[in-house]
Amino acid sequence: MKRILKKAYAKINLHLDVTGKADNGYHEVATVMQSVSLCDEIEVSLSEGDTHSIVCSSPSVPLDSKNLAWRAADLFFDKCGIEDKADIKIIKRIPVAAGLAGGSTDAAAVLSALNELCGEPLSEGELLSLGAKLGADVPFCIEGGTKYADRFGDVLHPFADMPACYIVVACGKEGVSTPWAYAMLDERYNDFRGGAYTPRSADTLERAVESGDVVLTCRNLYNIFESVIEPKRPEVTRIKSLLISFGADGAMMSGSGPSVFGIFRDKNAAVSALNELLEMGIDAFIAEPIG
Repeated sequence: MKRILKKAYAKINLHLDVTGKADNGYHEVATVMQSVSLCDEIEVSLSEGDTHSIVCSSPSVPLDSKNLAWRAADLFFDKCGIEDKADIKIIKRIPVAAGLAGGSTDAAAVLSALNELCGEPLSEGELLSLGAKLGADVPFCIEGGTKYADRFGDVLHPFADMPACYIVVACGKEGVSTPWAYAMLDERYNDFRGGAYTPRSADTLERAVESGDVVLTCRNLYNIFESVIEPKRPEVTRIKSLLISFGADGAMMSGSGPSVFGIFRDKNAAVSALNELLEMGIDAFIAEPIG
């Protein structure tokens, strides 16, 4: 039985803002997303069984239709009119519910793998549209690299590649529910109506990234969720401060948190910071940007 192995890369947000709220209640966003080398490994094969199967190295990951990878397989076969099922094995390295798109990137890897296994019945555009039905981050996770996204985060635009650097990703013990985070933003900014909030442009970040200047890039990081998550998750602020004290040129929360990343120009400093965090009992990883 043919199997395809995919690396499902995590993402961080270099810029994340809310630009409005649609009538359907969904938030419109502007974000710059970056793939990093921290990844899950996904093995996918076609199955002759009556249902999909998922095996995962992490006991906290659901093994049924609650898992986006399962739903990705359902969506793919329904779209293509194929009656096969999928066997999916996940080696989980990306922290769960940490703002790093762990579930979305697994789903993206399953979609891409199934498309290859079935002879590529879907074009890239069709695959991206299918991914958007699973979640706003899934189309980005299919394409990867560095992208600017707007609308609900599912419409992708080119963006300059992030300068070479080392990224230490650290995650506190207490997870964050994305709906809860958005609810707190709504409360703070009056549902983003009546001029209660003015979005921040990503133009200065784009110029900084294009210049290849890591320090300037770090000065232009932005995440609106920090304004409501840091007061509720003080460990986020603590980890950001620790990363800066260990030599990071900049540190910020990714997504709705609670993961925090620090950007380093010097590899030795990044490795030292990683070791310090691990010794303090903080889950941490080192990664590099994926172009």
